[in-house]
Amino acid sequence: MFKKIHLVGISLMLLSISPVNARVTQLEITEIITVAGGKQFGDIGAYEKVSGIAYFELSPDHKRNKIITDIGRTSTNANGNVEFNAEFEILRPVNPSNASGTLFVEAPSQGEKLSLGLLHDIDETIDLNFIDENTELGNGFLFERGHTIAWIAWQSQIEPVGHRLVVDFPAANENKQPVTGFILTEFNGKSFKDQNPYTLPLSGREFIKSFPTISRNKGTAKASLFVMESGSTDASSSAVRKGEEVPADQWEFAYCPDGWPGEISTSFICVRNGFLKNRNYHLLYQAIGSPVMGLGLATTRDFISYLKHEDKDTLGNPNPISDVKHVICQGIGQGAKYLRDFLYQGFNVDLNKQRVCDGMSIHAAGVEKTYLNYRFSQPYRVSTQHSERFIPDMNFPRQYSVRINPFLKFPDGILKKPAFDPYIFHTDTSTEYWQSRASLVGASEGGTMDFSESSRVRKFLLSGAESYNRFNSLAHNGYGERQCFFPSNNLHIGALMRALMSNLEYWVAGKGKPVDSIYPKIYDETLVEAKSMFLPSLVKQNFRGALNGSGDMEFGPRVKFNRGLVDLLIPEVIANHKVLVPAVDQFGHDIAGIRHPHIEVPMGTHLGWNIRTTEFGGGDLCDENGSFIPLSIDDSAAGAANDSRPSLLATYSDYQTYVEKINEATAALVSQKLLLPKDAAILIEQVEQNMLMH
Repeated sequence: MFKKIHLVGISLMLLSISPVNARVTQLEITEIITVAGGKQFGDIGAYEKVSGIAYFELSPDHKRNKIITDIGRTSTNANGNVEFNAEFEILRPVNPSNASGTLFVEAPSQGEKLSLGLLHDIDETIDLNFIDENTELGNGFLFERGHTIAWIAWQSQIEPVGHRLVVDFPAANENKQPVTGFILTEFNGKSFKDQNPYTLPLSGREFIKSFPTISRNKGTAKASLFVMESGSTDASSSAVRKGEEVPADQWEFAYCPDGWPGEISTSFICVRNGFLKNRNYHLLYQAIGSPVMGLGLATTRDFISYLKHEDKDTLGNPNPISDVKHVICQGIGQGAKYLRDFLYQGFNVDLNKQRVCDGMSIHAAGVEKTYLNYRFSQPYRVSTQHSERFIPDMNFPRQYSVRINPFLKFPDGILKKPAFDPYIFHTDTSTEYWQSRASLVGASEGGTMDFSESSRVRKFLLSGAESYNRFNSLAHNGYGERQCFFPSNNLHIGALMRALMSNLEYWVAGKGKPVDSIYPKIYDETLVEAKSMFLPSLVKQNFRGALNGSGDMEFGPRVKFNRGLVDLLIPEVIANHKVLVPAVDQFGHDIAGIRHPHIEVPMGTHLGWNIRTTEFGGGDLCDENGSFIPLSIDDSAAGAANDSRPSLLATYSDYQTYVEKINEATAALVSQKLLLPKDAAILIEQVEQNMLMH
């Protein structure tokens, strides 16, 4: 995948590397450019981007590496070590003396960089995967603090398209041949968009490499295709649906973008009459050629450890950053689930027994971990109420604190290495309570009590928000502007996340304790059952109580501790969970949590969920899309629309009253250290500027 330079020199140099201490061997820097047009960010000055490839060596016999699935089944070099590489990017002050000493590392989500879009309020039209000399980098929040920002790829099977960060991991072998095994792959709305395509890659995603079938002959591959209306057997079921079998003469392993029958292929599927976009499909088949997917965990660990502690690589090239005092890691969505798994699998301690991440911002993970440290894993999958519910992403443990595993009868938790555990800010939006079972981060599986949490963890609900959107994002209705019943929720939470990040920095630097957790709980009835909760009448339209159900799943005897080999492709439910959601007020907004001024002083209802239209599988939740429903202008209009929410004029006698309430809401958040004064002033200015429109 990547060119490897200086192979002879590298080989000679690596002969001297101890198998125990092998980790980053070379940072090949391919580009250094000044970014943002040389803009000066406060007293820190200009920033530059350093791009390149990190080369690694890993001892498969080291105790901290042995838990990587198939680490002992891949090729090794003369030292007996496994070699691999990964792309990285670094943004650093041009003047290194102005660096703060804080290294901010984002775990990419499917190879994409998301953090700057959240924290820097960068317009959604700007491609953050391709930062060049003229890329506008927003408010410069992290830059004005002098922080160095880094990304390292961790996820295998990503195609090198769209400037995504990619890795090159070796294949797992058995008897000197690539491993084979049965896998399940799913085709759903994320594959179809607003079309009914004839053909798709077996991965179901254009940007993900497929695991090829061992044979295009369906009998030899023991392949079967199944179709279903929804991944849930009912609105909020824990069970995973297999579907009804599609007749064998209706599909082939073939590439047919223009229709049946197409060309023979081991990496594509062709359906005679096309896929239906209001259905999900499960393909079970024997695949060949799995990389050692769990190497992604070592990639993050060893790259950060190198930046934090080493002066140079084995070729004598200097570390591109220096004097790192603290490391704060952030993951958003898939990256956040990855960080939870990174902690659980024990990778926040490096090979020299040093902490890797000192603090973590885990955003929009819900209760889930990632489907990574498995043979033929698919870490790009996202479990929702409608689709992709077959993945092993949320078996015990679910909380950070240690509890007794009810099945294995011994204590377990995500945080179980006190000397190496980071400080954690775990933030979820309303979306994660509906789609990622976020209630189970803090509540019992039976939905009867709240759990206490580790003193190293703070948990927050960002009320009324959806998982992630960019600054100035436009409202939409999903694929083809037809998928979702309501327009999307474009409430941008960058200001709240900046305040929380400031709190986390304060905590990590040892300057004192941060703000307390703010999230819904059972004891004060702010965490409730979806089917019996209050909802305003207009919001309740077409609502059938659907959410992503949850349960402990059995994936077969070779799966334990969220790693291994999956034998039960359609997992069996061994214990059901009761997933709860935040209770809402008269406007439909979550009562508990951090309430953005536009939630506390609403002009409409912001929801973390949306409903699919009939064309796309009506009644189910509409992927990770939220909703925005404007308030009726007056009581007469509300009555005509059967809208039980207070109308605009009933809530605010005039626009000046609205502005005064916004001022009160922002002041309250600033006093609680949940909004920075600078962001409060900007928000108030925006609202006051709109006064002329009213």
